[in-house]
Amino acid sequence: MSAMPEIGPFAAALDQAAAILRREVTSTELALEYLNRIDRFDGVLNAFCLTTPELVERGRHDASNEPLSGISVSIKDLAPMAGYPFTRGSRAFRDDVADTDAFAVRRLKEAGCLILGKTTTAELGGRPVTDHGLHGAARNPWNIDHTAGGSSGGAAAAVAAGLCALSHGSDGGGSVRIPAACCGVVGLKPSRGRISLGPTSGAGWGGLLTDGVLARTVADAAAGLDVMAGHLAGDPYWATPPTEPFLEATRRAPGRLRIAFTTDAEVAVDPEIASRVRDVSALCEQLGHQVEERGPRTQALRDLQVVVFAAAMAAQPVSDRSLLDPANAIAAEFGDGVSASDYVRAIDGLHAESRKVIAFWDEYDVLITPTFTQTAPRIGQMGTDPAMAAREHLDWMSFTYPANCTGQPAISLPLAVHTNGLPIGIQLVGPPQGEAVILALSSELEAARPWALRPPAKWA
Repeated sequence: MSAMPEIGPFAAALDQAAAILRREVTSTELALEYLNRIDRFDGVLNAFCLTTPELVERGRHDASNEPLSGISVSIKDLAPMAGYPFTRGSRAFRDDVADTDAFAVRRLKEAGCLILGKTTTAELGGRPVTDHGLHGAARNPWNIDHTAGGSSGGAAAAVAAGLCALSHGSDGGGSVRIPAACCGVVGLKPSRGRISLGPTSGAGWGGLLTDGVLARTVADAAAGLDVMAGHLAGDPYWATPPTEPFLEATRRAPGRLRIAFTTDAEVAVDPEIASRVRDVSALCEQLGHQVEERGPRTQALRDLQVVVFAAAMAAQPVSDRSLLDPANAIAAEFGDGVSASDYVRAIDGLHAESRKVIAFWDEYDVLITPTFTQTAPRIGQMGTDPAMAAREHLDWMSFTYPANCTGQPAISLPLAVHTNGLPIGIQLVGPPQGEAVILALSSELEAARPWALRPPAKWA
């Protein structure tokens, strides 16, 4: 039986799971169709660095009331998966094999998801473009000469090109939201402590890093978060468990929200991107929300998080740094000069400055910004000079990294397309532990300006 014409590789993950439960299609049929599409298209896109058909065979295939049971997912190569290569996109770890599953991986398996493989990542998550790692460049399905973003570039490209139903990603400064914006999909970075980084990772870049979800619809992203959310004993950060599934937030009106928007950054923002942010803010006003142009001051966070990131890079167990991406080697060298007291001061400074930023949400419920300052650059265009790469990356990420510093939830929505044909991501930042707020508004915007299931024509 060929199921894909009815359900389609671009169907929402929740719709696929519902079709499996109704026995209109089997999870195996869906997974095999995705594996076939990977065979056909991934030689060009390079979204996957490894496929795992044997995990599809061994996975749960019983129909279940779990919202995502039976769907086909991918795992970013920064998360360990027991018995499989754990390269982190780096030549320095090309021979490593994981002996345990990351918490998020285990949760996805327990929910009945079938794992298709691991997706290409920027080395160690160190760049917002997936152009330079061990497995090569992940290409943008909307224009293969352009980057898929990073560091979850392969994850975003896989969802956008219909190579999986849902992707796991991770985000330490924008690494879920930036590639989602580049590839025209939804990218959800949850609150700090919402998804355990255990059992092998602790604070994750001093609390900057979290796992996240890339999906085609807002509801799929919410359901993915419901599956992966949770804690392990000893986790350094704990987000308060929600009183109901996050999926429920996408099924109700958000109420009248106090919304702020800004397009101001320390660097120039593409005028067309800024205009689309204003369009979305005007749409929010039409939907009945209170909207005002205003934004928090986040500039003080930039240098502090650079110190934390560099120290984290220096702490990587790499004996030969000549194996590293030169930009990461430079960061690690800088991190060598960060003393313990420097690091503590940077962490304390981040928390102090974050309190000032978070106070902005005393007056507002949601902040709307661009996700990036320009659309996806051509592959190899950004960060070509390793000595200048960090500055270029941070400029591009001006609107995303503050939420990693403060620990707030944020989501990128594919609400617009640039005249150059590339997607434009619009970011919503919620209050602390306010995933439900941004998911409800995101769902309302999705209904008002539908994008769901819109595939890049070449891969349809």
